Amino acid sequence: MKQLSLLICAFILVGTLSFSSALTFEKDSVINLKFPCTYDGGNCHADTECRLSVIYPNQTLMVENQIADYSGSGIANYTLPDSSINGDYKVPLTCTFPSNYSKEGQADFTITPNGEIPITAKTLIYIGLIIILLALLAFIIFALFNIDHFGWRMGLTSFAYIIANVFLLVCWKMAEMFLTSIPFIETLFRILFVVSTAGYFPMFLFILIYSLMHMTDENNIQTLMDRGFTEDQARWRTKRS
Repeated sequence: MKQLSLLICAFILVGTLSFSSALTFEKDSVINLKFPCTYDGGNCHADTECRLSVIYPNQTLMVENQIADYSGSGIANYTLPDSSINGDYKVPLTCTFPSNYSKEGQADFTITPNGEIPITAKTLIYIGLIIILLALLAFIIFALFNIDHFGWRMGLTSFAYIIANVFLLVCWKMAEMFLTSIPFIETLFRILFVVSTAGYFPMFLFILIYSLMHMTDENNIQTLMDRGFTEDQARWRTKRS
């Protein structure tokens, strides 16, 4: 797996402790939080202790009050045990230096599916796709209520199912990338997409069987009409058989 190095904070004790924030990392990657540290103009001492907590986007704790490892060369680090959830993470830190001097800070970061902050152009592309798919789906549904031809109705129904499946996929990916602060929406669209994808086989099997039954009924109706029955009588007899 790819090793990611995160520069969270630079400790400069001239009355201030500063941290880097607004950093973004890729989902399901190994994220190694590294803490370069200086104390009175030099590297922190080996007895410097840094503790941190990592808070998930839903405000639950990933870890609490964990000690970061110290390499002895001015670098402390902590490897996240989990990077499987997209969203904004909170990382409160407390470092205790020699003579029991301590300082607190906050170092937040974000996890996204590809490690990138969504840009406006990409957002507009997804929104445009959703609008196009919705408009196409609405047009197909409108056409289904205004077309009597059986073949066209079956074809449009199949096409509508495919469009709906693609629509759910786009919504899922958009929620995954842009709605990281509301994870249940991403989960909802992912489940709906998986269910609709699994429904391809039964859906098209049903259409095939229904089409074959319709063709059989039409042949029976035509046979009865050839024997002298009217179309209404032929259809009535076929439905009762």
